[in-house]
Amino acid sequence: AYATHLVNCPSDRELLDAYKALAAQLKIDLNTPGRVVYGRDTRPSGHGLVSALAAALEATGTEFTDYKILTTPQLHYLTRCVNTEGTPKAYGETSEAGYYKKFSDAFVRALRGRK
Repeated sequence: AYATHLVNCPSDRELLDAYKALAAQLKIDLNTPGRVVYGRDTRPSGHGLVSALAAALEATGTEFTDYKILTTPQLHYLTRCVNTEGTPKAYGETSEAGYYKKFSDAFVRALRGRK
């Protein structure tokens, strides 16, 4: 519902007001620098979408990392790692290698004791 509301704002001013209202509602500190991780799939439209996203993130001074071509589960893993980094519940290493390690460790645990 948030994205639908934002994308349908009829003017730049109303979009900015909607962003501010959403930040207040969700208790987001706008003075805390943003940090975004993203990737894309192999569809031809991906390159153009990523270029537009990178330009917007640069314009707003947001820290970002482009992980290039990823699966959705890989991107979800990386996002969780970034969001929990430096906390007592840090999820794992923020990298593709970290994803594969977490995945393979879970697979080994799942098979433990099976013949």
